[in-house]
Amino acid sequence: MVRAVVATLLLGIWVGSADAGSGRKIAVESDPAGATVYVNEKEAGPACASTPCTIEAPAGEVTIIIELQDHASKFEELIIPKRGRVPKVTVKLLPAVGTIVVDGPPGASVQVDDENKGTAPTHIEVNEDAHHVVVTQNGKTLYDAFVEVTTGGETLVTPKQVASSGGSEEGGAGSGDGAGSGDIVKTASPKRARDRFISVSAALDIGFRTFTYQNVETPQKLRDEKEGGQVLAGPLIEFWPGELAGIDPLRGLSLLARLQFGVNSQAVTGNGIMDKTNTFWQSMEFSLRYRKRFASMFTAEAGIGYVRDQYQFEGNTVDLMLVPDVDYQSVRLGLRGSVILGNFEPYVSIENRVVTDGGQLATRFADGTEASGYRGALGINARLGNFLGRFEASALQYNWDIKFDPSSEYRATGASDSIRQIQLAVGYQY
Repeated sequence: MVRAVVATLLLGIWVGSADAGSGRKIAVESDPAGATVYVNEKEAGPACASTPCTIEAPAGEVTIIIELQDHASKFEELIIPKRGRVPKVTVKLLPAVGTIVVDGPPGASVQVDDENKGTAPTHIEVNEDAHHVVVTQNGKTLYDAFVEVTTGGETLVTPKQVASSGGSEEGGAGSGDGAGSGDIVKTASPKRARDRFISVSAALDIGFRTFTYQNVETPQKLRDEKEGGQVLAGPLIEFWPGELAGIDPLRGLSLLARLQFGVNSQAVTGNGIMDKTNTFWQSMEFSLRYRKRFASMFTAEAGIGYVRDQYQFEGNTVDLMLVPDVDYQSVRLGLRGSVILGNFEPYVSIENRVVTDGGQLATRFADGTEASGYRGALGINARLGNFLGRFEASALQYNWDIKFDPSSEYRATGASDSIRQIQLAVGYQY
C-alpha cells in the first residue's frame, strides 16, 4: 500500500513537471546546413544560429522559420504536443534564384554583371538581387540598366523600348515605357511573413518619490515629501496598424496606450497635517512610436505622445496646501535602442517631458512658475513564443522654476521631484 502511494505521488510530480516546462525540444536540420532558425517571428531573434541544432518551442501551433543566405526561406507550420513524441523538422532549402528574360532583338549580345551571357532572346538564372544588364548590337547600346530580381520571379528586359544614345529606329533615348539607363526594374516581391499585430500586458510599478524645495523662505508652508513603496498597476496595450495593413514602410509603426492606478495609498502625517491625508498616484500614456531594425539584431525607436503623471493627495483643503500635490501633463519625446539576443532584448531609453500643466502646486506661486521633466530607463524584454515579459528600472525627474511674490506665504526659488520606479510586466502578443 505504501509503495502504491509513493508511486502515485512520484507520477503526479513527474506529470506536473512536464506540464510546467517552458517548451518542447525540436531537432531542426536543413539541406544545405548552416541555416538560421526562428520561432513564430524574426523580431524575437534567432532560436538557433546554424543548423543542425535543437531549439525550444512552446506547445501548440508554432511556425518555424528557416533562412539561409542566397536561398529561399522555409516556413514550417507545426502542432507541438504537450507530451509524447515531438516531430523532427527536416527541410531542403532551394537556391533563391529568379530569371532575367531578354526578349530581343535576335542576335544582340547580353551581359549580366559584366559577364557574357550569350545572345538574345535568352533566359538567365541569377540570385535574388539587383543586377546590371547590358544589351548591345552592331556597336550600339540598346539597354543599360539595373534590374531587381526576386526569388521565383521573372524580370523582363525589352531593349527596343529603352535604347540609349545612338539607339535603333525602334527606340531612341527616352522612348517607350521601359526603364532608362541606371534605373532599377522591379518585380513583385514574395509575400513577407507577418509579425505581431497587437500585444496586451499587465504592468506593475513600485515607486519611490522625493520632493525637495530649494531656497525656501516659508518652511512652515512648503513641506518636502518622501514616499516609498507606492504601487501602480494596470494594462498596457500596443497596436501595429502598418503590420496589420501589410504596408512595409509602416511595419515598425505602433500605437501605445498605458493606464495605471495606485493600489496602496499611504497616510501622510506630521509637519502641520491635522486631518486624515492620503497619497493618490495615477499614470497614463498615449504614444505614437516607430521602430527600425538594423543588422538583424539592433533596433532604434523614436516616439511622441501624451503622458499624465499624478502624484497627488486626498484630504481637506488646508492640509493639501502643505503637500506637493502635482498633476503633470506632458508631451513625451522619446528615443530607445536595444540589442536582440535570442529571446531576450536589453534596452536603454531616454525621454524629454515638455510639461504643459503642473497641476495644483503651480497655483501657489506667481505667473511664470513652470516645470520640465526627463526620464531614463534600463530594462530587458523577454519573449517565449507569444508570451512576453519585461523588467525595467527607471528614473523620472521633474524640475520646477518657481516665481513668487515677496508678500506671498509661499516663497521658494525652485523644486525637484524625483521618482524612481521598478516595473514588472507580463503579457501576450498576437
